[in-house]
Amino acid sequence: MTAPITVISPSVALPAKQRIRQAFDQAATGYDAAADVQREMADRLADRLLQAGVDGEPAAILDAGCGTGYSARWLAQRWPRTELALLDFSPAMLALAWTQYPGARVICADIEALPFGDGYFGGYWSSLTWQWNDPRRCLAEAARVLEPGGWLAVATLGADNFPELRHAFAGADAYSHVLAMPPPEQLLAECRVAGWKVRVWERQPVRRHFPDARSALRSVKAVGAREVEQRRPTPLSRGAWQAINDRYEQLREAAGLPLTYDGVWLIATRP
Repeated sequence: MTAPITVISPSVALPAKQRIRQAFDQAATGYDAAADVQREMADRLADRLLQAGVDGEPAAILDAGCGTGYSARWLAQRWPRTELALLDFSPAMLALAWTQYPGARVICADIEALPFGDGYFGGYWSSLTWQWNDPRRCLAEAARVLEPGGWLAVATLGADNFPELRHAFAGADAYSHVLAMPPPEQLLAECRVAGWKVRVWERQPVRRHFPDARSALRSVKAVGAREVEQRRPTPLSRGAWQAINDRYEQLREAAGLPLTYDGVWLIATRP
């Protein structure tokens, strides 16, 4: 059965947005097999939400940037009587998410322009999606669609992701090979200025190890997290790849070559 996806065209179809959609559509079928870090980030977010002592039974919860639906299973088990809306920018991801939880409402839309009325939700969940967008717009939209006192649970990335790749690619070319993001403390400050009650704010590295540089790079590409701002018009030469590999090898640890995500978790309630 085909998933009943409601498609809402984004208000501004920016080229970067379309590249993001294409990257995640292409990654959808192999995403779950490679999304080990993504699952850890979501599991930690669930733990932090429970530790924050959020009470009550929301009438509706939004999973904003649901991907293949990993978090939807936990949300549905935790609040079985709550209406669950799954939203993502990738139709291919949404189709897989619907197979995980066919009772949910599935919407293909831009997280920066949510197609819901003001105060519709009692809970807003988003794991590893805000970093692909403008966090200020995401926060503003979350505030708009949440009812007063509604909870916000966000796992995202800080500004210091993949320092190992930055080291390895230094001098290889003039292109950026990691996604540029604002310092997460800026998001925390904006929450407080807007009157949100911040219950949890945590920033910790999440690390994985790989046998070689190509395996580390494949792990990033397999979850759609490829460079979307600037792409090289031609492939790197064999000599350039050897230099990249040699620089990466300088960082080798007993467990292998490290790759570090700058994890950030935020739990807050709307004023």
